[in-house]
Amino acid sequence: MEHKGEDRYLAKLSSVGSIRDEETCERLRGLIQRQVQICKRSVEVMDAVRRGAQLAIDECQFQFRNRRWNCSTLETMPVFGKVVTQGTREAAFVYAISAASVAFAVTRACSSGELEKCGCDHNVHEVSPEGFQWSGCSDNIAYGVAFSQSFVDVRERSKGQSSSRALMNLLQR
Repeated sequence: MEHKGEDRYLAKLSSVGSIRDEETCERLRGLIQRQVQICKRSVEVMDAVRRGAQLAIDECQFQFRNRRWNCSTLETMPVFGKVVTQGTREAAFVYAISAASVAFAVTRACSSGELEKCGCDHNVHEVSPEGFQWSGCSDNIAYGVAFSQSFVDVRERSKGQSSSRALMNLLQR
């Protein structure tokens, strides 16, 4: 099942202003209905998702800066062009960097105290060889990855297990 505009949602998310309320979630073009529901339920996390989307675009453009296809984002075409609608290594890279960037941005938002739903990971209590014991705020990677999986992967999961491309993208994790 294909969704019109599905490959544009990253660029749309990265270019909007702050996402502060549920009405903004309804107006975000390119999201599938399940993503809109997640947005409404987790509106406080969406600014971090937006930053993650921008980070993914920036990293993609940096990595492919010297190539013919360079992750360009134009308003009139899908976010990364037709390349990502095909089962190419570039498409796999875009999907992987998108999921990782959203996870990273959400993780950082947790650790910085920006989000009420999560906070530091206090499970890290390592002692360095010099005897220093870490007891501060470690990144809550589990929450960031889980949120990224629920938000980014929902597109692939909605295509069903029969889609080989969906399976490829889900196995990237």
